[in-house]
Amino acid sequence: MSPRNTLPTGWTLLELLMVLGLMGLCASLAWPSYQALMQRSQRSQARVLLMQTAHWLERSAAVQGSYPLVLPSSVWQQEGLNYQLSLVSDGVHYVLTASPWRQQTGDACGSFTLSDTGARGVRDARISVADCWSP
Repeated sequence: MSPRNTLPTGWTLLELLMVLGLMGLCASLAWPSYQALMQRSQRSQARVLLMQTAHWLERSAAVQGSYPLVLPSSVWQQEGLNYQLSLVSDGVHYVLTASPWRQQTGDACGSFTLSDTGARGVRDARISVADCWSP
C-alpha cells in the first residue's frame, strides 16, 4: 500500500476567529432590538397589573363602601416585574402609579398612572400617553 496524501481536517485559527467575529457582529446588532422588546414586555406587564389592581380596588370598594387606603402586597406583587406599584387613596378617589425600577429605569414612558375614573397617564415620559398605553 502506498501512503495516502490526505489533507488535515479541522478548522484553522483564522477561520475560527472570523466566525467568532461574525457572531459578535450579529449579537451587537441584535442586542438593541432585544432590549427594546424586553422594555415593551415590561410596560405591558405593568399596564396589566395596574388594570388588575384597579379591578381589585373596585371590588373592594363595592364591599366596604370606600376604596382601601393601602394595598395588601398579595394584590400587586408580580415576580420579575421591573416596576413598583404605589397607591394614593383618600377612600373616595385613588391613583395607582407603576414606577420603573431596575432595568426599566430610564424607560421612555416613565411612570404609568391610572385613576379611579379610568384616566390613564404617564409621568416623566419622553413620548405621548397614547403611545405608552398602546400595546
